[in-house]
Amino acid sequence: MDKQKKDRIVKNKAKKRHDKKRILAGICAAAVAALFLFSCLYPSLSMAADVDSAKAARDKAKEELDAIKDNKANLVSEYANFDSQLTAVEDEVATLINAIDNTKDEIVKKEAELSQAEANAEAYENDFKTRARIMYENGSASYLEVLFGAKSFSDFLERIEIIGSIVRYDKDVLDRYVEARNIIENAKTEKEELLISQRSRQNSLEYRQEELKLLLEKQQVLIEKLSQDEKAAKKAYEAAEKKYEEEERKAQEEIRRSQMSYLASKYTGGKFAWPAPSGTRITSPFGYRNHPLSHTYSLHRGIDISTAYGSDIVAGEDGVVTIAKHNGSYGKYIVINHGNGYTTLYAHNSQLLVSVGQTVKRGQVIAKAGSTGNSTGPHCHFEVSYNGELQNPLNYLN
Repeated sequence: MDKQKKDRIVKNKAKKRHDKKRILAGICAAAVAALFLFSCLYPSLSMAADVDSAKAARDKAKEELDAIKDNKANLVSEYANFDSQLTAVEDEVATLINAIDNTKDEIVKKEAELSQAEANAEAYENDFKTRARIMYENGSASYLEVLFGAKSFSDFLERIEIIGSIVRYDKDVLDRYVEARNIIENAKTEKEELLISQRSRQNSLEYRQEELKLLLEKQQVLIEKLSQDEKAAKKAYEAAEKKYEEEERKAQEEIRRSQMSYLASKYTGGKFAWPAPSGTRITSPFGYRNHPLSHTYSLHRGIDISTAYGSDIVAGEDGVVTIAKHNGSYGKYIVINHGNGYTTLYAHNSQLLVSVGQTVKRGQVIAKAGSTGNSTGPHCHFEVSYNGELQNPLNYLN
């Protein structure tokens, strides 16, 4: 084998060893980077789990407190209803007692009237019997004597009329006395029956009255018990809320530290990915213009890229989402921090697909295009800032 061939073999072996070392070094570097990224993100994931656990405990404590409050409110409402019923029953009992007293007075009055009527009837009946006995003993002689004692025919007629009147009068008086007595007896009977009914009603009301008093006592005991439970549940909820706030604070602090450590050495300048892959036409550039809605001459903070409604909006570079919410003018918008003072903004979306604290990659779909906020049609409003100063996005786009 000649010397040149041997040299080539040696060089090839050396090159292979170098390639292996380079590949190994790349793998090690990737592993270190992954380990660094994991170490930055893992605490946040752990803290998120703590936050979720604290939030679940807080929500459960709130549900228990709300359930106790609802039960207490229902009991208080029932108590008020029972108390109202008791007041109505007590008023009815008082009214009924007065009515019973009046009925008793009426019965006494009717008994007195009946006694007087019976006495009058008895006296008249005695007189009538005496008159009847005399008439029976004398036959019709007395009336005949009266009639034949007339001095003239007209006197005779007058005496006949007088005798008829006397007889009719006796009969009418007796009938009236009998009728009055019957009326008084019937009235007395009605009053006695009314008194029986009233006393029966009184017994029923007094039974209901005692029943309502027992219900009120039971309700009061339950309300007092729930009041104690409510105090305990409120303390538990406040403790759970405090725990949740503390875990949330620690999680946010951890996220902030993770973001700072992750972003510290990320973006170093250069081109951003085009944020609206399905659109290429810029409908409004960066700079001052007449606003299409307010018609005022003002700074347009970014560029508008025409795109179809619902099309993908992607992240311009790796970074962490710092804002993902709805705003009056921007509509649904996202802000991504890329590190070293660079941020990008994506506005007027129809849907947001990422959340605050989330790490995103260059070209990752973060939203769907729309026309929310102050917008005249579906498009992507894209802004670039460096250390808080607005930049012309066209200087940073491919």
